[in-house]
Amino acid sequence: MADIHQSDYKQTTTKRGFTYSYYYSAPAPGKPVLFFSHGFPSASFLWRKQVAFFQPLGYGIIVPDQLGYGGTDKPTDPKLYVGRGLAEDVRDILDAEAVATVVAIGHDWGSYLVSRLLHYIPQRISAVTFCDVGYLPAEPGVTLISQREALIKLIGYDAFAYQRFFTQPDAAAIIEKNIDSFISMLYPEKPELWKENMCADGAARAWIESNTITALPSYLTPENKETIRNSLLTGGLAGPLCWYTQQLEQANIDEDAKLPAAAREFKHPLLFIACTKDYVVLPVFGDTSHGKYAKGPVTRKEIDADHWGADVACGGGE
Repeated sequence: MADIHQSDYKQTTTKRGFTYSYYYSAPAPGKPVLFFSHGFPSASFLWRKQVAFFQPLGYGIIVPDQLGYGGTDKPTDPKLYVGRGLAEDVRDILDAEAVATVVAIGHDWGSYLVSRLLHYIPQRISAVTFCDVGYLPAEPGVTLISQREALIKLIGYDAFAYQRFFTQPDAAAIIEKNIDSFISMLYPEKPELWKENMCADGAARAWIESNTITALPSYLTPENKETIRNSLLTGGLAGPLCWYTQQLEQANIDEDAKLPAAAREFKHPLLFIACTKDYVVLPVFGDTSHGKYAKGPVTRKEIDADHWGADVACGGGE
């Protein structure tokens, strides 16, 4: 994070036995604690500018490297990345800092985690913000990959086709070998390239195996790219890709099936930040989910940005 060094991070070992690395700053009297949850493929670095903005205002801050990333443990068994276990890890981090409740803020797979916090530890959450990726309820037997036909009917193309590559046994090695091509695919200067190179079967694999590289957006500076690159190569892609393979293997079914249907609904205040130039996670996905499950106050904001809109809005850059 900008102006925040690794020496500022703390570590705690959760009841599941995983050591998490996280940044923590205590709140000023009367101020809430903000919990920032990153997704794929970045670590806590995603939220560096949000930390720089909110911390001087007195807000408490907790920003972990999620399981598989950064200074946190990196198991390679997808079943260890299921929602209930991840939520309990977060509970243990909050307990380590004696934090009763947090405003939970998620982006990408971080939104999946925030959704599971609402399922499994709702009493520890005071409000939620979903950045680009909206609320993802636990629906046993339903995964992003399994919704191919429904997606094509709704938006005209297979938005999550790239995930079929990400869940293949050789994906981590291919990405690590061609890491600059991978970063180029995920951070194109022209966001509409995602429809061509990530939303068609085989296209993502073909892009990376051919080591294709295109121009990067202005917000992804050479320094930021190098931070992402080094983080992924140091820890490897096997852990981060488990966030995808756990859903392909439907590792969540046993736990999620135990949840009563009412547990998918929530009354916590919700802020949804929709990115209008994301061609994979369209705003309609979040809007539909929130209309069905969010029973409390909902605030919706749009920004004219791609999937990595945190860079455009107020920093970050996953």
